[in-house]
Amino acid sequence: MTSPLVEESVSEEIARLTSQMEDFINQRSQCRKKIRELMAAEDPKNRIFHHQEIFTLQQDSLRLEVEAELCRKKINRLNLGYQ
Repeated sequence: MTSPLVEESVSEEIARLTSQMEDFINQRSQCRKKIRELMAAEDPKNRIFHHQEIFTLQQDSLRLEVEAELCRKKINRLNLGYQ
């Protein structure tokens, strides 16, 4: 049997992780949008390339995806009662 205090702290932790996960997902969406914009702005005829910025944003997007996934897994563990 768990005490009300433990249940409250777990629910607070889940709420914090959910908020954090949503932030990561929103940041990832912004990265992907910026990648699309940079790709559309490239012009090989005029030698306008944004390869470094695109690569960096792709790395950030992947990092944010992993961070969101870790939050999701932590939430699942808390829901199952593991701490």
